[in-house]
Amino acid sequence: MPDTPTAQRAVARALKLLSGLPGIVAVKRVGRETVGRIVELESRYEQGALVPLKNLGVRAALKRDVAVGVLKDGRFREPPAPTVCLVEELHTGDCPAEHRLSVEGKSYRIIGEEVLASRSPYSEKIISLGESFVIFPDRRSSNKTPSYFLIPPLGFPELEELRQQLGIAGVLSISPSAQADTCLREACGFPPDPSLATLLVAFDLSSTTTP
Repeated sequence: MPDTPTAQRAVARALKLLSGLPGIVAVKRVGRETVGRIVELESRYEQGALVPLKNLGVRAALKRDVAVGVLKDGRFREPPAPTVCLVEELHTGDCPAEHRLSVEGKSYRIIGEEVLASRSPYSEKIISLGESFVIFPDRRSSNKTPSYFLIPPLGFPELEELRQQLGIAGVLSISPSAQADTCLREACGFPPDPSLATLLVAFDLSSTTTP
């Protein structure tokens, strides 16, 4: 969508909302070239990772109209869903909905996930990898089926709840890797303070955007 005055006002409203959230220290809109650089850095990280890894979240962000760098501290709420999952690609429908992850039209079977603090106790068999990750061994379809870690795009409830009033759609957020975090901080002028973390938030400008 063209960057019209109406669209600029929609972005300004979204930035104002983000800036007022507890735990958000700073926000700044970033250009497509910065998002492209982050995608490039994440691709290099994937290729050099010791275990198979795909960051689909940053690739989805590149398709959105607007991207925003967010700097947050420890007061910010936990993510709405696990930020990393261990998955198998799903080619059939024989998977319960609660065990399925869909990203950009493709489906995956979740066979492991990050453990969020608010998560209820698991009722199925798990194998814990430390305190922050679990594997669901009974969900594995076959040891011959390739599996890998996937970083999905997550929602951003505060923006999604007001998307119609804001004039935006397709909201997502991503936690970048260390290299991409540095790139995002530099692009936004954020300090290198290790006690603060970054998010990349992206969204489309709705065709129904109002003045």
